[in-house]
Amino acid sequence: MFSIRQMMPIVMSIQITVAVGITGWISFNSGERAVQKLTRQLCENLNLRVEQQINYYFEDSVQVSQAVATALSNGSINPNDINQVQKDLFNKSKEFDTENILFFGNEKGSMVGIDRQQDPSKFLLRIRDESTAPNRPTYELSSDGQRGKLVMNEVYDHRTRPWYVGAKKAGIPIWSPIFVSTVDGELTTTKAEPIYSPDGSFQGVVGINISLKQIRQFMQEIRPNDKWNVFLVESNGNLVATTSDESVLQKDGDRTKRFEVSQSKDPRLQKAGLSVQEQFGGFQNLQSSQIIEFEYNGEKYLVSTHKLAKNLKLDWSIGIIVPKSIFMQEIDANNRTTFIIIAIMLGVNILIGLAIASWLLRPMKNLMNAARDIEEESFDPEELTSIAHRQDELGQMARVFQEMGSTIVERQQGMKSQLRQLREEKDEAKKAAIASQMGQTNSLQSILSRSRAARNK
Repeated sequence: MFSIRQMMPIVMSIQITVAVGITGWISFNSGERAVQKLTRQLCENLNLRVEQQINYYFEDSVQVSQAVATALSNGSINPNDINQVQKDLFNKSKEFDTENILFFGNEKGSMVGIDRQQDPSKFLLRIRDESTAPNRPTYELSSDGQRGKLVMNEVYDHRTRPWYVGAKKAGIPIWSPIFVSTVDGELTTTKAEPIYSPDGSFQGVVGINISLKQIRQFMQEIRPNDKWNVFLVESNGNLVATTSDESVLQKDGDRTKRFEVSQSKDPRLQKAGLSVQEQFGGFQNLQSSQIIEFEYNGEKYLVSTHKLAKNLKLDWSIGIIVPKSIFMQEIDANNRTTFIIIAIMLGVNILIGLAIASWLLRPMKNLMNAARDIEEESFDPEELTSIAHRQDELGQMARVFQEMGSTIVERQQGMKSQLRQLREEKDEAKKAAIASQMGQTNSLQSILSRSRAARNK
């Protein structure tokens, strides 16, 4: 069995270790919760900023389209007078300062579109009427609306395009499926709104092509640094835009293939897409905001997703991929500092515990030695003088031991003295008995001698 001297430091060390371990565990969990809270706050803030920029960008373009649609619907502009429509589209493009292509196509086959260039003073006119059909020539357009030189001439019939067919069929404003623009090769979507005359007859469709390349630009401007990867994705998982260097589409001759997030050539995007599929079954099943964690190349990443508000009627989600280490740097530093402090405190407390144990057990050891000395009849009360001066329980016990030991020693000495005396008396009595016995023997021999002498006479 272990002695109290061995067990007491062990028990104290275990208690201190458990207490310090629990404190460290609580500290680590608190750090993890702080990271999750900070991550959610930062990602939500960035998501909202991206969503705000998308809303501003789309709403500006939609506002232009709606202004044209209103003028065509209330009769301010005759939808069958293509020249009048051209002037209105040109004025609206200048007024709202939009760089997207604003156009109108009627049911008779006439179509006109105004394309504002990066240079605010330059425009392109795309027009199709009875004189150009089935072609749609494109002309340069001056800042005052005068037609310039011919840029290109292509076969085109808007009545077969998805945006026209979809809006006509739906009877309400729609967003077209995302497509690759033949103008700049960038992903583009169309906001198309059907136009009806006051009597309810279908007149045509007004729309605006919104290039999605600018979304990537302001996502790059908004993100804190290049370690943050922001992406925009449709509900079917197809990428719309991303701050990654990898393209969201692949061109093979005349064919163009769009990448899903899980098929992206960016391994982090690919891993994020696979994680969303594994945990939620795809982006179409996301509810509001979600944060999940995945690991790539030995490093942990967080992906935050956020669905766009429904006011634009676009079922798109914003995603943010960020290394967890960005948030964990200060937390890890704090944890390391905490663990160092804990280790130092643990060592100091163990040393203090050992010192206290020694301080408590040394007097007890002296008392045990005193008890052994009493048993061996070698007790010296002076050995407990230093302990007896203490005012605590150990001092009181030492004083009791001194009195008890002194009493026992005196009694032992008295008993020894009495025992010696008894032995001496016993020895004297034994000698006297022997002497008496010898005296009786001599007397008998004298009588026998005298008797024998008398018989011989």
